[in-house]
Amino acid sequence: AGVALFAAGCGQMRAERDARDLADAVCDLRNADDADAANEALDDINAQLDDLSRRFGVATAEDRADVDENLADLAEHAVQGNEVLLQQDLAVLQRSAENIRDDASGVQQAAWSGFADGTRECIED
Repeated sequence: AGVALFAAGCGQMRAERDARDLADAVCDLRNADDADAANEALDDINAQLDDLSRRFGVATAEDRADVDENLADLAEHAVQGNEVLLQQDLAVLQRSAENIRDDASGVQQAAWSGFADGTRECIED
C-alpha cells in the first residue's frame, strides 16, 4: 500500500509541475509582442495541453474548449497590447482551472491546481 501511495504522490507532483510549465507558457503568450510570437506560444501551449491530457487525462472536451477560447482571447489581447484585458483573460483562465480542479480528483486535480497556481503567479508578475 505504501508503494502505491508513493507512486500516486509522485504522479501528482509531476502533474502539478507539468501544469506549472503550462502556466509559464501562458505567461509567454501574455508577453507576446506580435502575432508570430502569439502563435508560437499558442502552439507550445496546445502541445503541452495535449501532453497533459495524454498522460493524466486532465480535461473533458468541454473544459478544453473553454480553455482554448480563453487562450484565443489572451492571444488577441496580447497582440493588441491591452493590459487590462490581458489581466482579465488570465483571471478567467485561473477561475476556469480552479473550477475544473474542483470537479476533478487525484492527478487531474493536482494538474489543475498547478495550472491555477502558475496562472495566479503570472497575474501577479
